[in-house]
Amino acid sequence: MKMSLFRSVRGLLVLAGVLGSVFISRAQGTGVPVYTRDATDEEQIRAVVDKLCDAGKLVRETVLTNQFRRANCTLALLAPRQERLTGRQLWSVARAAHLRVGWFYHCAKCGKWHIDLAAGYPLTKDGAVATCFHVVRMPEYSKEGYLIAANEAGQVFPVTEILAANPDTDACILRVSAQDFKPVALNPEVFPGDRCVCFSDPLGERGYFSDGIVCRFLNPRLDNGRIAKFVTRLDVTTDWAPGSSGAAVLDECGNAIGHVTSITSLSDRQSGSRRNGPTLITIHEAVSAKDVLALVHPPAK
Repeated sequence: MKMSLFRSVRGLLVLAGVLGSVFISRAQGTGVPVYTRDATDEEQIRAVVDKLCDAGKLVRETVLTNQFRRANCTLALLAPRQERLTGRQLWSVARAAHLRVGWFYHCAKCGKWHIDLAAGYPLTKDGAVATCFHVVRMPEYSKEGYLIAANEAGQVFPVTEILAANPDTDACILRVSAQDFKPVALNPEVFPGDRCVCFSDPLGERGYFSDGIVCRFLNPRLDNGRIAKFVTRLDVTTDWAPGSSGAAVLDECGNAIGHVTSITSLSDRQSGSRRNGPTLITIHEAVSAKDVLALVHPPAK
């Protein structure tokens, strides 16, 4: 009797374990991607880029970098959305608008071709894409290269033009050869305490979605040491890391209030450039939508 009971209980436990593993393996919602940490994704992008390059559909860096002096462009932008979205809806909007943007370049150091992608987000359906200026600068050891963009489905598109750029604000608008992007509106009307989210690929960790608030606004210090009073930055508590640059920071309605530009760790013995103490706080800094809008003229009526 005891042995029979033991076998019955053991059978139930085994069954529960099997059912439990089935439940865990299907714990994400319908249509939610499950990411891996292998190099398959980049290999697929490289295969497509090689074909685009062989077909002559990519634009050389000598053409694109000569367009960095363009200060403005004319675009018809969406009006900001007013309806608040749920967390799931925000994730869906952020993911649909997320683009990987960067270089396919020939390295002068090792002689190989590399893909170096950060992020961007569409402002129009037909391929006007915002990102950081530092994302579209040529990589340090590049001999030659091409700017490309890729969406979450793995489709790859040539960057055909620099529409407008400002290195001081770290904002740039590109023309990408696509006709069916999911654009987001720009919203400069944001306050400390407002909710915000970010979808990006920090250090290559694909599809990382985080939630936070706007902390403050500030004028950054430029490379020459002066304070840029004409530039506005947002500090937020959403997470990112290198590789997230250019990713949209969205408000609770799905409008872009800016995009990722930098991350800084503050220590308890911080003095100038010396940061040898334990990290106390990490500052996540974003380019403001105001400074992206400064690159855009509305179409003439």
